[in-house]
Amino acid sequence: MNRLVLAETKRYWARRITRYFPAVLAVLIFGGMVIAFFVVRNGDSNFDFVRDIARSDGPNRPVTVLGPIASLLPVMAFVLGASYIGADLKSGVIEQLLTWEPRRNRLLAARIIGGGLSTALLAAILAIWMVALLYGLAAIVGTTGGTDADLWIDTLVAIVRTGIASMLFFAIGVAVTLLVSSSVGAIVGFVIYWFIGENFLISAFLPKVAVWLPITNATSFGNGQDVEYIDGSVFSEDGFDLISHHSYEMAGVYLALWTLLFVVAAGFWFSYRDVD
Repeated sequence: MNRLVLAETKRYWARRITRYFPAVLAVLIFGGMVIAFFVVRNGDSNFDFVRDIARSDGPNRPVTVLGPIASLLPVMAFVLGASYIGADLKSGVIEQLLTWEPRRNRLLAARIIGGGLSTALLAAILAIWMVALLYGLAAIVGTTGGTDADLWIDTLVAIVRTGIASMLFFAIGVAVTLLVSSSVGAIVGFVIYWFIGENFLISAFLPKVAVWLPITNATSFGNGQDVEYIDGSVFSEDGFDLISHHSYEMAGVYLALWTLLFVVAAGFWFSYRDVD
């Protein structure tokens, strides 16, 4: 099994999209920091790393330094997972691999383990890149005062959590692609679901449903924030109240359960259907 995982890991890193997709995201993150630099420099207030980025609502709240990237990196992981298995299904590589490793679920597990751990590493590197740029921005046009060892430990833990969430979404990407037999269909369907479904329609009109869904829980797990929903029946001067539904630890559990559901379904399909 170890040799199979190693072989699948090498195959994963040999793909161009594995290298280029994260590289493009790294460039986009850098471009966003350049824009932020000019906005802050021309604004009326300085950029405070601790106040504006690292923590919110007091020192006892979890780190929120990753912000929107906590949901963007799992999306990247889904695309990498879908393209990884989908390209090999289309080109016949899977059929060739099954000639010397006939145990299909063993091959699927090796792909998920090797590619998932690699994707977690890529996500962690991108998260570290973002944190480094944010810290540099604060050092140049703001302040890094109040940054202590506890904060860096919390930030490191948040980066690890985001890597885990990305690894799970890689597995979901592989599983969904196997189920629909098309990487393009899986990616397009997922992006539509991400932008329009969960992040807009479901969150706005069915907030009590959104708290159970994978992207919502991945974002909360990465950022270390409780999963919340808007209570439309309670309105104050500050707007609708946010109700905490479950902790970020439970968000990680729910995300793992979603992953298990998709992987088991894909394993069943992969075991009993033709791959040609």
